[in-house]
Amino acid sequence: MAPTPRTLARRARRQVLRPAWFLARAGRASGPEREAVVQAAKAAAAAGAAWLLARWVLQAPQPFLAPYAAVFLVVQVTVYRSVRDAGQQLAVVATGVLLALGVTLLTGSVVVGLVLVVLVGLLLGRLRVFGEHGQWVAVTALILVGQAGPAASSPVEAVVRLAEIAVGAAVGVVVNMLVLPPVYQRDAAAALTGVTARLADLLRGMAAALREDQEARSDLAHDWRHRARALDGEARRARDSVAWARESLRLNPLRRRPRTPSPSAVLVPAADAVVEVAAHVHDLCEAVVDAAEDAAEDAAMDPLFVGSFADLLDHLGEALEEIRDDPGALSPRSDRSPPGSAALELMTAVHRDAARRLPGSSGEVRAGWSVEGALLNAAQRAVVDLTGRRPPRTPTGPTPRSDA
Repeated sequence: MAPTPRTLARRARRQVLRPAWFLARAGRASGPEREAVVQAAKAAAAAGAAWLLARWVLQAPQPFLAPYAAVFLVVQVTVYRSVRDAGQQLAVVATGVLLALGVTLLTGSVVVGLVLVVLVGLLLGRLRVFGEHGQWVAVTALILVGQAGPAASSPVEAVVRLAEIAVGAAVGVVVNMLVLPPVYQRDAAAALTGVTARLADLLRGMAAALREDQEARSDLAHDWRHRARALDGEARRARDSVAWARESLRLNPLRRRPRTPSPSAVLVPAADAVVEVAAHVHDLCEAVVDAAEDAAEDAAMDPLFVGSFADLLDHLGEALEEIRDDPGALSPRSDRSPPGSAALELMTAVHRDAARRLPGSSGEVRAGWSVEGALLNAAQRAVVDLTGRRPPRTPTGPTPRSDA
């Protein structure tokens, strides 16, 4: 069905007003919008400073490569990335300048020169030394040949262009390092605590539903699996945010402030554990879906197991809530017992109880036993990732006879 004119008008109005809403959010509170505005302002200031400095130091009439290099480095999301990319950027543009110089010396034709610099520049840009910026070899050479024409064959002009790049790179790195250097710890902490809270809510809801129904309902099981799959991806994105937070402190002057916690000691262990637990929760939900399908075929789980397993899910949810409230609980520097200790104790009891009902113990084979084993396996992996310990092995099989 095609959208109505009113719907199209509403969409158009939203697109027109979106920049104003973006700026309003940036002015109202800190967040991604304000960070984007700050980085844009820094890039604009760096471009102007690089242009003026290059004209003053190099006496170049049109030092357009200086602001280009400055903007390229300021818009990098971390100070460390600006410094790292400065060397690559110098190598990229220097190669482009030298390529333009060599081609114009050989051909003397602007058209042939444009064709050759694009062809050779794109091939050279695939070298690993240029990283992800290799395509700019061809772009830089193309601009120089197209703008300067035969004048691009001047070795003196090439040296000036290289100096412009050096000036612009220096300005970009200094501006990004000293003027409101970006730090992403708050975003990382919010992403991590958010996904941890939603994982805990999912486990709590599963426990309550299993305890109430004494079986896995198909409609709920499929909904849990869908939520778990989404949370698995969200947990990985949260771990990426923590990695950005860690990198944002490298070479950052703000790191020297005592009030700035180190994400490597606080957030990284928690993020790694939450990612692993989220994957196990997804496996667990897959097993619950199997249990719901088996229940429809008169292969339901043991009610005693369902009750114990619901308690185990509650303890896992409680452990995740501890991480949500204190991400440093999993830090190696923490002197408290790791979250999930209660789940570990209950896991041991559930293993012991399940071992008594194994086929080898009683000779009776239940159809739901394989599903219970899959659920226990996924839950155990989650407990191990939270505590770093594995439940003690419970001997299985029949009790040996005594030769009395």
